Amino acid sequence: MGNKAYRVLARKYRPTTFKDMVGQEVLVRTLTNAINSGRIAHAFILTGIRGVGKTTTARIIARALNCIGADGNGKATADPCGVCVHCKAIADDRHQDILEMDAASHTGVNDIREIIDNTRYRPTSARFKVYIIDEVHMLSNSAFNALLKTLEEPPAHVKFIFATTEIRKIPITILSRCQRFDLKRVAAKDLVAHFTSILIREGLEAEEDALKLIASVAGGSVRDGLSILDQALAHSENKVTAEVVREMLGLADTAHLYDLYEYMVSGKIEDALNAANDLYRKGADPALIILDLLNINHTISKLKLSQGALSDLAELERTRCQALADKLSVPYLARAWQMLLKGMEELKWAQLPFAALEMLLIRLTHVSNLPSPEEILRKMGDGSSTPKSSALVPASNSNAAPANTNTAASLGSFEEIVQACFDHDEMMLYHHLKSSVQLVSLAGQILNIRLLPSAPANISLMIQEFLGKVSGQKWQIILSSQAPYETIASREKNQEQLYIDSIRNSDSVQTMLKSFTDLEIIDIKKKKIV
Repeated sequence: MGNKAYRVLARKYRPTTFKDMVGQEVLVRTLTNAINSGRIAHAFILTGIRGVGKTTTARIIARALNCIGADGNGKATADPCGVCVHCKAIADDRHQDILEMDAASHTGVNDIREIIDNTRYRPTSARFKVYIIDEVHMLSNSAFNALLKTLEEPPAHVKFIFATTEIRKIPITILSRCQRFDLKRVAAKDLVAHFTSILIREGLEAEEDALKLIASVAGGSVRDGLSILDQALAHSENKVTAEVVREMLGLADTAHLYDLYEYMVSGKIEDALNAANDLYRKGADPALIILDLLNINHTISKLKLSQGALSDLAELERTRCQALADKLSVPYLARAWQMLLKGMEELKWAQLPFAALEMLLIRLTHVSNLPSPEEILRKMGDGSSTPKSSALVPASNSNAAPANTNTAASLGSFEEIVQACFDHDEMMLYHHLKSSVQLVSLAGQILNIRLLPSAPANISLMIQEFLGKVSGQKWQIILSSQAPYETIASREKNQEQLYIDSIRNSDSVQTMLKSFTDLEIIDIKKKKIV
């Protein structure tokens, strides 16, 4: 007598009821309430990534709608019995009233017309005819159009269930006629718990770190996770270990990865290259090394904001991440993230992947020794070559009198007059004086100015009244037509440009530009550093 054929875990432990589904609580609750209350839609569309249970959900719905109970007298239920003729036939994929079609291989209008023609006939034995169309986004436009009328007003004995990974490719006319359910990615902790329960039933063992690693690689897909677990069991003798999973998938050792990351952020180029070479010789893929470095960088960045980022990590990772989070700043982590993403993109086109990885590490270790933009600005701000006044950082004037001074001495320059407008909340006059008025001369309480066309007609009266109010003296305003002078706004703009040029041409910035060929200066903003 031959051995019974082996069934992979993903098929053997495929859910047969809503209670068996993993990580889809909202979907289960909604469908359960709808079926138990009899408020059942005529068409459903299930969307989500591969392996989260779209087709499985469709089959459970088909069983729930057609279950007649163990005694043969039951009605539609959210908890199908599993023993009646309909439940068994659907489970064995042999029920003649439940039709499954893969739209990837049946894309044409003729396939849909055949379904439409069959909807006119009542079910052979079941309560409902159920049409399950997988990857429905693959249907042609003409096939979708042919389906519209039947989908809007289907016979009472017909239910449609569509499944797709590309919901955006479904015409809105189809979506509007269906009840939509989004199956979410299954959380890593739920996947680990699911894997553990299956291993217990199988009488097998696995390290918790190994299961966490599989859950991480699965990316929220139950089927992908079980497929990897199946493969890991085949590679293991007694117990699935994290080391076996890493070797099988070409992943790098966690401790060595954190060593590499730490060398990288510490500027230890030789150590970083040696660590990368060791990982590569042990079978780690360069693209996966960069992906792992991105994950470490991302986890540390989250840890700077919330301790909750540590909940799904193994003990080694928790310790190393916490130490790195205490050491690194958010600006550096953001810069490293962008450079790693850029390196990942370059690797896709590199003919020498490991060489591309090494060049990325050289750039990252080099940049760890360079000053941050804030440090460059601070250094430039302390230097004598930096303009003393900028539109981005208001220049301080040690000779200016307090704003509440009521003497003419506090208005000894045009700049002080403009500042007085600001201090007294005369913002409209402040902006006109900066942008529309050019100083010709100022002697005592006689102000000689030239107006630009943008200045309001009564500005001389506004200036005279304001100066009289704040100084307590009578002022004379003379309007001149002499050759154009410079406004404060234009002068500040010129000073700002000088400041920007000094930053661009500084040794520190030029060193960064020469070190990274893909680096360019988009904008420079100066803020006051307290």
